[in-house]
Amino acid sequence: MSAVMAMDRLDAARVASVLARVVENRPRVQCLTNTVAQNITANMLLAFGAIPSMAIHVDEVAAMAEGAGAILINIGTINAESELAIPKLLEVARERGKPLVFDPVFVELSPLRQHIAREVLRLPNLVVRGNATEMTALAFDLASAEGVTRVTTGKVDRIESGAASFSVAHGHPLMTKVTGVGCAAGALIAACCAVEKDPAIAAAAALTAYGIAGEIAAERSRGPGSFAVELVDALAGIDEATLAQRMAG
Repeated sequence: MSAVMAMDRLDAARVASVLARVVENRPRVQCLTNTVAQNITANMLLAFGAIPSMAIHVDEVAAMAEGAGAILINIGTINAESELAIPKLLEVARERGKPLVFDPVFVELSPLRQHIAREVLRLPNLVVRGNATEMTALAFDLASAEGVTRVTTGKVDRIESGAASFSVAHGHPLMTKVTGVGCAAGALIAACCAVEKDPAIAAAAALTAYGIAGEIAAERSRGPGSFAVELVDALAGIDEATLAQRMAG
């Protein structure tokens, strides 16, 4: 997809529709994620209306994933056990048709992470969420991946798939000052993918709501510590009226 193609933005009603389905269906997201992000990821999913599960043992991740609405793989703190668990999650996603979101944290920094990323990218129709550096490091592999939805987060988030492209220009710099806030975004995308068939729309809805929650939290907080608490409250309180007001600005 051309980097210069025009990008759309979802309207508030479309975002609210996705969020309402998350609340109604309460999908469980099986998260194999960064150990420093587990707590905030679980709290954000709960505030969003979803259910977190954080199984990591190689002998149970498949069973936990089979009943989940979506799967998150985040390699922020990859270890020997999680490396063995990843193929089991990929197998469940492939055989059961589960939405899977992959967060290739620091993939540019080690051969192990690059190897794991290539294995994950063999799975068709997954969502990859990374910052610009991570996505650039995976550019060659992403180009040959089947049906991948690319979510590049930054000051303006870019969501690109074969069928659609969106931009999201919400958020606040304090979101980069609290450990795990970025990693939690992948889990929220996964929750939306569990209830929305179009992964690009799911990602755009999740990031719009999360970014607006970040803006609200920043207005209420006194710094990074209080921001983390306010972000959970703001995300839990997002509604269509708030979305419409913020998205019109």
